[in-house]
Amino acid sequence: MYHYFYYYLACILLGALSQSVLAEEILRDLACENERMVLTCKNGYSIKIQTALYGKTNPLYCRMPGKTEINCSSRNALDIVKSKCNWKGKCTLDASNKVFGDPCPGTVKYLEVTYDCIKSEILSKFACENEEISINCPKASYIQISNAIYGRTNQAICSVFQDKVVRSNKCQAENALSVVESKCNKKEECKFKASNSIFGDPCEGTFKYLQVDYQCLYQNED
Repeated sequence: MYHYFYYYLACILLGALSQSVLAEEILRDLACENERMVLTCKNGYSIKIQTALYGKTNPLYCRMPGKTEINCSSRNALDIVKSKCNWKGKCTLDASNKVFGDPCPGTVKYLEVTYDCIKSEILSKFACENEEISINCPKASYIQISNAIYGRTNQAICSVFQDKVVRSNKCQAENALSVVESKCNKKEECKFKASNSIFGDPCEGTFKYLQVDYQCLYQNED
């Protein structure tokens, strides 16, 4: 009987711990009217907006003498904040009527935002031998190479060329990562050929391909 009690207790504690961990992942910031808010994530992570409110729903926030209307909010606050901040490493928001409109004239309002810092997605691109590979990231972001393979480690990739010879499925150019890093890192766009003239020939007579894994990161500076 006791072991059921301890199992039940462990489940409660684990559930509480899980809720605590989840709560720590949601970040919150608040700026009173005419103040500036700066949202920041560490390198390799991007902002994902959860909620945004411009107006006043809590009388304790940004208290000032005079008229105070409660339960007023700008209808477009979430869309505006998402457009300015989503998937960036850092963004700046002005809590002002010029940006969000004035949902309750005469009341001192505030901007309240909740957001996550999401690890940037790893993307992959392929180019068959002698084809050009083109890597692009959105404006104001840059390429960060995670891995690169020139050779052949997978029978299925670039297999449509039936007239090409595949003698090895286990060959890689040793310099592939450093070459691609030198051509692409910190740039918004890079293009080059998947060719032996750039990478050397790790397996003569085998039709090769280039695989590049990368992230699009945003500068943590405006």
